[in-house]
Amino acid sequence: MHSTATSTHCPYCALQCGMGLATGPQGVEVVERPGFPVNRGALCGKGRTAPEVLSSRVRLTEPLVRSHATGRLTPATWEEALDRIADGLSRTRTAHGADACGVFGGGGLTNEKAYALGKFARVVLGTSQIDYNGRFCMSSAAAAGQRAFGLDRGLPFPLEDIPLTGCVILVGSNLAETMPPALRYLTELRENGGTLIVVDPRRTRTAEQADLHLAPRPGTDLALALGLLHLVVAEGRTDEAFIAERTSGWDEARAAAMAHWPEHVERITGVAVPRLRDAVRLFCDAGTAMVLTARGPEQQSKGTDTVGAWINLCLATGNAGRPLSGYGCLTGQGNGQGGREHGQKADQLPGYRKLTDPAARAHVAGVWGVDPDTLPGPGRSAYELLDALGGDVRALLLMGSNPVVSAPRAAHVEERLRSLDFLAVADVVLSETAGLADVVLPVTQWAEETGTVTNLEGRVLLRRRAVSAPAGVRGDLEVLHGLAERLGHGKGFPTDPEEVFEELRRASAGGAADYAGISYARLAEGDGEGVFWP
Repeated sequence: MHSTATSTHCPYCALQCGMGLATGPQGVEVVERPGFPVNRGALCGKGRTAPEVLSSRVRLTEPLVRSHATGRLTPATWEEALDRIADGLSRTRTAHGADACGVFGGGGLTNEKAYALGKFARVVLGTSQIDYNGRFCMSSAAAAGQRAFGLDRGLPFPLEDIPLTGCVILVGSNLAETMPPALRYLTELRENGGTLIVVDPRRTRTAEQADLHLAPRPGTDLALALGLLHLVVAEGRTDEAFIAERTSGWDEARAAAMAHWPEHVERITGVAVPRLRDAVRLFCDAGTAMVLTARGPEQQSKGTDTVGAWINLCLATGNAGRPLSGYGCLTGQGNGQGGREHGQKADQLPGYRKLTDPAARAHVAGVWGVDPDTLPGPGRSAYELLDALGGDVRALLLMGSNPVVSAPRAAHVEERLRSLDFLAVADVVLSETAGLADVVLPVTQWAEETGTVTNLEGRVLLRRRAVSAPAGVRGDLEVLHGLAERLGHGKGFPTDPEEVFEELRRASAGGAADYAGISYARLAEGDGEGVFWP
């Protein structure tokens, strides 16, 4: 027999697929949740096996501190571990200043935890040195989106729009393996008479589904995008009225494209001119069209310019700002969208507010009950922060990330982590990074805590606690509360996620990522399909 299933969401990618959890003969088991619109009951291998990491057999269930005598991590009480972290951070601030303390977060943290972590860094530690691992994921697309639209948003349309458009250019994504439940939208696109163009150097399972596969040499995506835009201009396929009424900077964009004539682009990319012309014909004849990018074009030395060129292809053809058209980024991490909206990024306050904007600082400081002048300015972005460890940054609090494995130049990052005066890590398991720490805290994970996440569509979802955490494990909000209390900030860091979300609503109100109209009550209505922001 099974106990009643609890509706929740898979934590392992930005789809945030709806799923149910129930207690069965083998422990916690996944049960079907067919009504959720994103995945309609389908789950990939990650979702089906997600309960395996809930087992206490593979978990940290007690804090660990590094023994001064032996140099090894040994079990400790929670009080001892939190005291040790507070002392390490406090001593570092006193000796070297607030910016000698760093904070590093993750794109898998709930919105509440990401918000609280950013507030902790700026209010309790007073440091500007905070960023998160999402910088390694789609920061190029975020920067390009900000430049083109004034907003960093993964998809400006729901996934269910994709099968209804005329043509999709999918750049640098292998959905069949990274987000299998999303592949159905591309399959339905073709079933509805639409066209799929896949840009990828490899002949992936997704590329095999395409009507046209363009395989540029690795690192030549920018030339390819500019070459397609060149053909759009040369063949008279631009939407001149749209360009005149709704864009700026067209002269510069056109000049860059005209420097990439077809034969030149073929020599750079290896994509034959006839295939370039086929791609432009399919895209422009479709009536409505989309470009979707992922890590392929983004994680290049000119990633922002590359994504910007693909955006310009949409803008030049009028495929933006109208139904079934536009540019979208396929966010990767579980809360990749929400995790960057509310304060983990080095230059942003909650709601995508800029730290350099006096009005933004005043608004958020008012919510936090502090003087705006006490808020630090922008700090280093993720890699620069990690590279500064052991130098300007002497102590680090890390939550929800494992940079020894995931960061660029991982061996160098490990060396920098080892050079720190003090390192504290909150994690579910003893990761490679946690193994270097002076203090390791065992914390709850997705099914053991309530909180909100925001998927790649901008759909804010309420993920309710489905199972109890093992004895000895605490939530990240409890960790931040305990540390704030020890560092002289007893108020302002509640442990109840709904209370944190209510404050997040006020802090984000009026910002670009405005969550003020969303509440736990609204998110719980109906079948829990979520609410799109703003």
